[in-house]
Amino acid sequence: MDDQEIRKSIVEVTRAIENLNKAFEKRAADLKQAGDTEGLQQWTKACQAMRDSGNIYITWAQHYARLSDPTAPSEEEDGFLNEGAVWDETPSGP
Repeated sequence: MDDQEIRKSIVEVTRAIENLNKAFEKRAADLKQAGDTEGLQQWTKACQAMRDSGNIYITWAQHYARLSDPTAPSEEEDGFLNEGAVWDETPSGP
């Protein structure tokens, strides 16, 4: 597998993780609309964990891809996944 194929694979995985995060955000919006505060609090934590895990996964993939390509810029910008709207309205309370 050459460097271009690796980069393409990373882009595909990034898109898949972003799609998963969007699905999780949709579920959070549904819980909010239904008034399920407890479920929303739990789901929001799950959404944050999945987003953070996805960012870690992609960051390491990009790191190792750069190691395998000696011509790649050493300070290539890491692209983090979209955090989404669910983080703007994290429920508060007990």
